[in-house]
Amino acid sequence: MKKLLSIIMLFSCLFSWHVIAKSPQAANYKVEDFFKTPKFSNLSLSPNGKYLAVLSPVKSRKNILIIETKSLQNAKVITQFEEQDINNFSWANNNEIVFTLDSNGKESFSIYKINIDSKAGRVVQLVGAKVGTSGIRSASIIHMLPDDPEHIIVSYNGRNIKAPDLYKLPLDSRWNVRKGRNRKMDMIAKNPGNIEAWLLDHDGEVRGAATIDGLEGQLLYKDKGEKEFKVLKSFNVLDEHINPLAFDFDNKKLFVSSNVGRDKQAIYLYDPKKNLIGQEIFANEHVDVTNIHFSRKRKKLVSISYFDEYPQEVFFDEQTAKMMASFNQAFPGKQVAVTSQSEDEKLKIVYVYSDTDPGHYYLFDETKQSLKSLLAPMDWIKPDDMSAMKPIQFKSRDGLLLHGYLTIPKSSSGKLLPLIVNPHGGPFGIRDHWGFNPEAQFFASRGYATVQVNFRGSGGYGRKFQQAGYGGKWGAEMQNDITDTVKYLVSEGIADANKVCIYGASYGGYATVAGLAFTPELYKCGIDYVGVTDVSLLFDTLPKHWESQREVLEMQIGDPSDEALMKRMSPLQHVDKIKAPIMIVQGAKDPRVVKQHATDLRDALAKKGVILSDDEWIMKENEGHGFQKQENKVELYTKMEKFLARYLK
Repeated sequence: MKKLLSIIMLFSCLFSWHVIAKSPQAANYKVEDFFKTPKFSNLSLSPNGKYLAVLSPVKSRKNILIIETKSLQNAKVITQFEEQDINNFSWANNNEIVFTLDSNGKESFSIYKINIDSKAGRVVQLVGAKVGTSGIRSASIIHMLPDDPEHIIVSYNGRNIKAPDLYKLPLDSRWNVRKGRNRKMDMIAKNPGNIEAWLLDHDGEVRGAATIDGLEGQLLYKDKGEKEFKVLKSFNVLDEHINPLAFDFDNKKLFVSSNVGRDKQAIYLYDPKKNLIGQEIFANEHVDVTNIHFSRKRKKLVSISYFDEYPQEVFFDEQTAKMMASFNQAFPGKQVAVTSQSEDEKLKIVYVYSDTDPGHYYLFDETKQSLKSLLAPMDWIKPDDMSAMKPIQFKSRDGLLLHGYLTIPKSSSGKLLPLIVNPHGGPFGIRDHWGFNPEAQFFASRGYATVQVNFRGSGGYGRKFQQAGYGGKWGAEMQNDITDTVKYLVSEGIADANKVCIYGASYGGYATVAGLAFTPELYKCGIDYVGVTDVSLLFDTLPKHWESQREVLEMQIGDPSDEALMKRMSPLQHVDKIKAPIMIVQGAKDPRVVKQHATDLRDALAKKGVILSDDEWIMKENEGHGFQKQENKVELYTKMEKFLARYLK
């Protein structure tokens, strides 16, 4: 491969409404430098490669704009939403883009389209979402049907809240708001009530499904052209199983991830007609492997990616391997990913990033063998000012090997630092990863070390590790892992035992309040962000479209009818033990962790004489499970900065 060229002016210079920020010194980074909306994100090439579409803040919200790829000129804003951000979009064809839009965090997603030749802001609603007493009606895009540019396939639970059906949706249609329907939507698969996921082949034909009834799951399959499914496998959904990923290009065999007969998920080729797992394609002894990548043009598997301490990729195609080797040579010490490409695969968007670099986009032209610099989404962040994120591992008190990441302020000695413990949400099946983390970098810029531990129950480390968090382990063994993380860093001389704060969102918010209540001697402060405080309330307010997962959640978390267990696990029942100052953050529209979790905790604290100030209580009426709006995020972290300085300095 010829030497790659890195030329051309920065893409960001083309847009006069964006001010290019000067590079501040490390100590002078402002809160908004870490948490304002990136100038550009989600770059995507049109199928013919003629246009680039990006998300960019217009009128303070992420909107879609396009630009001609050849000249990198003639930028055009095509959506103008002022209340909500667009977070994702896809090219449906060379002229139309489809996207979903939430409503103030309610997780009720509607589907829209925009023709790039239309007047800016002239969007068409294709499927409408709704939140009512019966639950949340929401739509999602399942298949883009690249060989049928006039249709897409969507999932929608309009008929039955608990059972989303599949529809073939013409792009030349629209949603009738008054009647609450799109008359051109054609149901292609009716959900009998227990189907959790559908599997489509490369033609967009429904060929498989995964069901769940209580704890029993089934893998269903039908040959091409058949009407009725047959059962291939039955299994306990919390134990060994086969997870279909995609059909091979013959539309006969399947690529699957499976942990049947093993602990870690591995990639196999599976013959559904013979109901046989065949060749093992790739496995890793340390972590699950579930991500596969194809060349649609050449109809072949090109690579498999997975995440150990760092992101890894193995190649099954010489052409792809050579291309990626050239990229890696051009950007030593960085991670490189192809995030979009034209239909003929001649043009590719290449994203280059690291733990200290929020990234830079390039355009690779395979024909010319050239790599053109496009833009840096957060060009005001200078990698040399940022702090490295390092993998760590240690053993818990009962001998379980735990993995995590530690970010230490670059300008520090690395010893006796004030520490922020940041447990992830989920908790099951989720894990923390290496990469640029705005929160960790923000904390580091203020002199704090940050640790993120993948405690038992986290995903990615195999079935046994995840199951080690099941069955009443909230506030117990899972919390012990977080406690042991603090003790490990103190014993290593990294953390100052007298300056430790815990902060997390969702389950991480639960772990925050649990840490303050169950190990009050450990923390000087805590920040609860959309966190569970009452485990029985979590079950009582479960969204109706999650009901099929109730038994699974009961096995994972604990039996909600066991009052003693619910009381033991729920930090709300142990407020009297909380000594450290606490900050509570909540979105009023949160459908997962309803605002009562926050208000009950606030009221319980008030009864013991702890009155939260305006800086310690943040309830946003226009947010849900985590803040999305830029102004709310900046306010949150500004108040968080003051809170941490008060108790950790």
